Amino acid sequence: NTDGIHIGKSSGIVITASRISTGDDCISMGDGSTNINITSVWCGPGHGISIGSLGKYKNEEDVVGITVKNCTFSDTDNGLRVKTWAPSSMPVTVSNVTFADIKVNNVENPIIIDQ
Repeated sequence: NTDGIHIGKSSGIVITASRISTGDDCISMGDGSTNINITSVWCGPGHGISIGSLGKYKNEEDVVGITVKNCTFSDTDNGLRVKTWAPSSMPVTVSNVTFADIKVNNVENPIIIDQ
């Protein structure tokens, strides 16, 4: 995995005032990520900021309370993404997600939810 930052089964993480340039996700959040606050991050090139992949394995935990604010995406495939597997091995819920004050420059999919 070549993600800039990967978060999983963690709570209360704050990422702020950062520049992340990678060919993969700048930041990815896997199952069990809760109360994550991402602010003032510049991302690109790469895949953007992602929640997932979710639903591939049994006993995955929900993702709750994700905030992404005042971020800039430049030359990325995606800006903000929620990705899941179909069919899922078991249901996983993503809730209380806020995307605000997002800037995109040359981004193919500014916000994408895919399965």
